[in-house]
Amino acid sequence: MHKNMWLFLFTIVGISLFYFIQKDDDTITKANVIIYTDGKTSSEKEITDLKTLQSLQSVFTKIEWNRYIEVKMVRQEDAELIMFRQVKQHMPEKTLQYRIWFEHADVGATIISSDPEENIGTLNKNDAETLEDIIYQK
Repeated sequence: MHKNMWLFLFTIVGISLFYFIQKDDDTITKANVIIYTDGKTSSEKEITDLKTLQSLQSVFTKIEWNRYIEVKMVRQEDAELIMFRQVKQHMPEKTLQYRIWFEHADVGATIISSDPEENIGTLNKNDAETLEDIIYQK
């Protein structure tokens, strides 16, 4: 009886550890891009290519987010990116909207997210060029 109790306890602890250690997927499944020129929509496209989505995901891990700053931009964004992310397996996708301003001076890009946990972020010039290449398919 004592042996069965230990086996039961060990099984419960093992299942609990597996559940809590299980990693979120958090992968981008697709992205829609809207490009603005002179304040008007100039083109729209959908990104579904796996290699491009992986590059996009890599660039987004380099954004330095600040959720405590409130910003109002003076000009309209250069592009809007709507990302579809699979955060957990067998769960609905999470949709996030990003408004992007490319700066060709000190800061490479400024990004405003619809996710309050991210809020506003910046990318350095090199990573901003990579993002710009993905968005404009250069």
